[in-house]
Amino acid sequence: MAAQELTGYQAGIDVGGTKTMFCITGANGDILLLERRSTAAHGSPGLFFDWLFVELKHLLQGISLTLKQLEGIGIGFPGVIGDTEGQLSQAPALPWPVADIRPVIRRYYEGRLYLDNDVNLALLGECWKGAAAGKKHVLMVTVGTGIGSAMLLNGRLYKGANNAAGEAGYMVVDVGLARSRGSASGADFGPLEAVASGSGITALARARFADPAALPASRILTLAGGKPEEIETRHVLQAAAEGDYAALEIMDKPLEHLAAGIASAVVLLNPQLVVLGGGVAASGDYYMNEIRNRVNAYLPYPVDLEAAKLGNTAGAVGAVAAAANILW
Repeated sequence: MAAQELTGYQAGIDVGGTKTMFCITGANGDILLLERRSTAAHGSPGLFFDWLFVELKHLLQGISLTLKQLEGIGIGFPGVIGDTEGQLSQAPALPWPVADIRPVIRRYYEGRLYLDNDVNLALLGECWKGAAAGKKHVLMVTVGTGIGSAMLLNGRLYKGANNAAGEAGYMVVDVGLARSRGSASGADFGPLEAVASGSGITALARARFADPAALPASRILTLAGGKPEEIETRHVLQAAAEGDYAALEIMDKPLEHLAAGIASAVVLLNPQLVVLGGGVAASGDYYMNEIRNRVNAYLPYPVDLEAAKLGNTAGAVGAVAAAANILW
């Protein structure tokens, strides 16, 4: 994968439904700033970018820079978007009209601009400064509130005919479940992420403990303060790592579904490496070891599977790489 020298200041922005990460780099590629902010003003592109550029200007001021000094800005979104069309779709966290958002952004910034899916940019971040450095064939899967993926094939991002490649949350690993959910919609979770994402794990756990008359003893309930409605994915993962029986039972289905999805992608794409990112995947050794063992149990040959090294900064770091065209 060819690399090109950075020639000036760059900004990378990873937009999430709840948090947005900002990255500023200098001319030599050194990271000058990494800051996370609570995402605000989701309602419309106009309101959102008003907020975004106020935040960006404030962060730049803190390191004695201005917006005009940025040679490029890359922005990642939790949905499908094409850099040459600027239309965001399949983005439940940002339910905007499907229209070109680039003119809205141009009200604030006239320099080089690059827009892409957040997982695509997270993969570029890992290829530049993380777990996939030096690799040309990489599959990245992120497991958080939902599930996404991105593919680097022959050293280039593969985006598909409509920029929608990598929507792994819509993979079908359980035909019965997929049929029971009806036709897929970009506004809804897909059948894989409905079970295997953080949201899916939370829903399974809360359903398990929903009947007060039949609550089993479990470390999950202790971690949730004894309130089934307060159970979160992190409680289930921690309890499972501690060997709690109920937690291990709850996690079996999400782990099996995700492992089947990853294994199917591996036999199709034959990557050198699978990088697993996102908040759920970052929970610790228990989760990574389970996924690694289950994926390889399905395969005719083993695949390297590693945790993302950049954590929740990968998307913003990759947005810099894309804006500067230093990885392509």
